[in-house]
Amino acid sequence: MARQSASAAPLAAKWRKLAEARCAEKGERLTPARLAVYAEMLACNRPLSAYELIALLEQRQGRKIAPLSVYRHLDFLMRNGLVHRLQSAQTYLPCDHPDHPHESQFLLCSSCGHVDEVESRGLETLLSQIADEHGFRPDDTVVEIKGVCGTCAVEDSH
Repeated sequence: MARQSASAAPLAAKWRKLAEARCAEKGERLTPARLAVYAEMLACNRPLSAYELIALLEQRQGRKIAPLSVYRHLDFLMRNGLVHRLQSAQTYLPCDHPDHPHESQFLLCSSCGHVDEVESRGLETLLSQIADEHGFRPDDTVVEIKGVCGTCAVEDSH
């Protein structure tokens, strides 16, 4: 995803339109508060905990933000395929390709914290077959693989 790295950067028109279209498809409304949460996540360019997000929003808006409202906004953004939750790290990050529904697969670097969202139809098919063989109906299939990213691996080898 070509996220903007400057935390003060405005939400790119492309991502805002995509988010609005995605919500409209589902009959949902992207309110200014929900959009502010999404924009902050896009600008940050790394996974954020809810409380990190709250601190960033409070700093930007100059007022206290209720944690419950941020959790509700995050739930909304996840429900609409705009944001993912990394279970193992208890953090949230914008979806790299919210233009289509998909199962979540992530490569998490334990050294620098970088996260890559990947898509593998083969893995999705395999997991579905395994579940079927066991008569299991998954509600959600999130794969998180922890390790060291290519950049950190190169740095460690020097």
